[in-house]
Amino acid sequence: MDSPKILAGSLLLPLYLYSQDINKLDDVVITATKTENSVKNLTTSVQIIESEDIENGGFSNLSDILNSTSGIYVSPSGKTFRIRGMEHSDTLILIDGKRVNGEFSKVFELERIPADMIERVEILKGTSSLLYGSDAMGGVINIITKRSKNHISGSIQYVKSEQKNAADFFISNKIDKLSFSLYANYLDKESYTKNKTAKIKVMKSGVATAPSNLSAPPSAMNQLKNSLNDSYIFGNDYMDNLLVKTVGGKLAYDFSDDLDAYFDFSYMEEEKDGRYLSDSYPTVYKTSTGSIMAKYVPAHEYDDNERINLSAGINYNILENMNLKYDIAYSKYEKDRKSYTPLYSQLGYASKDDSIFSVNKSTLKYLINDLQFTHTIDESNRYILGAEYRINDTTSTAFNVDDRTYTSYFAQHEYNILKDLKLIYGARYDKTSIDEDEVSLSFGGVYSFTKNLLFRANYSEGFRSPDDRELYVDQTTPTGKRKVGATVLGDDLKSEKSKNFEVGFIADFDMANLEITAYKTDIDDRISEVSYGSYSTFENINDSEIKGLETALSLYLFENFFIDMNICFTDAQNETNNKDLIEIPKRTAGLVLKYIPTNNFEIRTVTKYVGSQYSDEYEKLGSFTTTNLKVNFKEVVKNIDLFAGVDNIFDKQMDEYLGYIPQSSFYAGIKYRF
Repeated sequence: MDSPKILAGSLLLPLYLYSQDINKLDDVVITATKTENSVKNLTTSVQIIESEDIENGGFSNLSDILNSTSGIYVSPSGKTFRIRGMEHSDTLILIDGKRVNGEFSKVFELERIPADMIERVEILKGTSSLLYGSDAMGGVINIITKRSKNHISGSIQYVKSEQKNAADFFISNKIDKLSFSLYANYLDKESYTKNKTAKIKVMKSGVATAPSNLSAPPSAMNQLKNSLNDSYIFGNDYMDNLLVKTVGGKLAYDFSDDLDAYFDFSYMEEEKDGRYLSDSYPTVYKTSTGSIMAKYVPAHEYDDNERINLSAGINYNILENMNLKYDIAYSKYEKDRKSYTPLYSQLGYASKDDSIFSVNKSTLKYLINDLQFTHTIDESNRYILGAEYRINDTTSTAFNVDDRTYTSYFAQHEYNILKDLKLIYGARYDKTSIDEDEVSLSFGGVYSFTKNLLFRANYSEGFRSPDDRELYVDQTTPTGKRKVGATVLGDDLKSEKSKNFEVGFIADFDMANLEITAYKTDIDDRISEVSYGSYSTFENINDSEIKGLETALSLYLFENFFIDMNICFTDAQNETNNKDLIEIPKRTAGLVLKYIPTNNFEIRTVTKYVGSQYSDEYEKLGSFTTTNLKVNFKEVVKNIDLFAGVDNIFDKQMDEYLGYIPQSSFYAGIKYRF
C-alpha cells in the first residue's frame, strides 16, 4: 500500500469537492461526550462505526468489529488495540456511557463483548479525562447497545470457521411504557499454534546449564540430568483456546414524558488456556537457598473467569431545558489462574497437579455512582455539571490492598460565541484515597468556514492513576518471573499526566467526507515495567512525546461503491533517552472497499497495513499487511441472510514477537431476523 500517495490524494481532494452542496454532519449524533452532540460540534476527532456495518458484518464480538474498521490498530491476538500510539490501558471502554472493568492491568479483552448487543460504536480520539477522569488519556470507545422497538424483533446468528464457532441471539420489544431486550452469546475459539523448540537450562550456582552438562553436588543435579533432555519440541499457542458465554438484558420504563428509569445486567463465563515457554519454572528439588529452577520449560496456563454487571438509573427532565441523570453500576469480576508443566515428572513432581505454579485467585468489585445535571439555555448555550464516586475493592492472592476510592467533579460549557464559532471548555477535579489530587483542563473550538468545511482545535489535559497491579502486586507470573509493585519495594509511583494538542479540518460533501488531524501528546511520568534480574517492577521512568498526522477519507463515487481509508503517521519518542517508544508502528493504514451490486448482495474487503516498530529488546520489526474478504447475501429466503469470508486471503505473516497470523482461513455464517 503506497500510503504517501494516498495521503497526497486525500489532501487535494477538497479542491475538487468544494463545489458540492450537501452536508451530512448534522445527521451523525454521538453520546460519548455525556450529551447528544453532532459531529460538526465536536472539538476533537471522533470515528463512528454505524449500525448497518455491524448488522451486516457477521461479527462475533467487538474485536471483530474494530479489526474490520480502518483507523484502529488491533493487535494480531485480537485482545488489545492502540489509538494514535497510546496504550490499550490509556483508552476507556464504555457500554452506554458506563465503565467496563476487567483485569488488574485495565486491559479488557475485546472478545468479551458480543457483537449482537451492539447498535453502534463511538470512538473518541485524544484525551477525554475532562469527562471521564483516569484511564481516558488515549480516548474513549463507547458501545451503544441496541434499543427496543415497538414490536418483537431480534435475530439469531451462527458463524463457523476452522478455528471458531460462534452463536448469537437478540430479542427486544416495547409494550406501552415498558421495553426490554435480551441477548446471549457463545464463542468457542481454538488457539493458533506453531511448533517451537524449548532449549532447557537448569540454574546451578547462578549459571544456566544444559541438563546433559549437569553433575553433583547436589545429587538432584544428577537426577535432573538423567530425566531431562536438552531440548523438546512443543506446540506454542500464540492465541489462547477460548470459550466465552455471555447473557444480558435491559428493562426500561417511561413513568412520564419527563421521567424514565432502567435496569440492566450481564453475566459472562470465560475459560481459556494456552501453552507457552516459561522463562523460569521451579523443580521439586531444593537447596538451602530454595527450589532449583529450570529455564525455558514448556508450560500450560488455565484461566476460569466470571463477571457480573448490574446497573440502574433514572433520567428526569426537571424543566423543559434542565435534565438530571443518576446512574449506579456494580461489577464483580472473579479470576482463577494457574499453570502446570507437561514435564512435571522430569522436574521431579509426582503428578501434573503437583506442578501447579503461578496461582492467581482474585475478586475485583467496583461500585460507581454518577450524577449529571445539564442545562440547555438555548441551542447555542449549554453547560454540564457532573460528580462521580467510585469504590474499587480487590481481594487477591497476588496482593493485599485496602479499598480504593475515587471522587471527582467536572463542569463543561458549550457556547456559540459567534454564529460560526463554537467553544467547548471545562475543568475536572479528581481525588483518590491514595492521596492523589488531579486537575484536568480542556479548551477547544469549532469554526465553520462554510456549510461543508470546518476547522477545529483543542487542548486537553489527562492523567492515568497507577493501577493496583502497578502499586501492590507481589507474585510469580506464568512466565516464572517475580513481579513486584512499587509500594512493596517502598517506592512512590506518581500518576501519568498528559497534554494533548489537536488541530484538524473536516470537509463533508454529498459524495465524500475528509478529515485531516494533526496531534501532539506530551506524557510526563510515564509508568513502565522495568526488569532487574530476578524480578520486575513499575517505575515512572520517562517523559514521552507522541505526535502524528492522521487522515480519514470516505468516498461514495458511485451509488453502489464505497471506499473508506485511514492513514496515520506516528512519531513516538522517549524523551529521556531519545529513542522510539516500543511497540508503536511508525505508520498504519486501513482500506475498506464495499461493493453492493444489488440490494441483497455485498462484497467487502478490509486491508490493514502496520509499519515497522521496535520490540522491548529494541529490535526493529518489519511491516506487514493483511487483507480480509467478506461476502453477504441478504434475504436469500425470507428473513435469512448468508455470509462467508476469507481472513488473511494472501497468507501474509509477521514477526514472531508480535504474535502469529494464521494462514488463510475460511468462515461462513447464517443469520435469521424476526
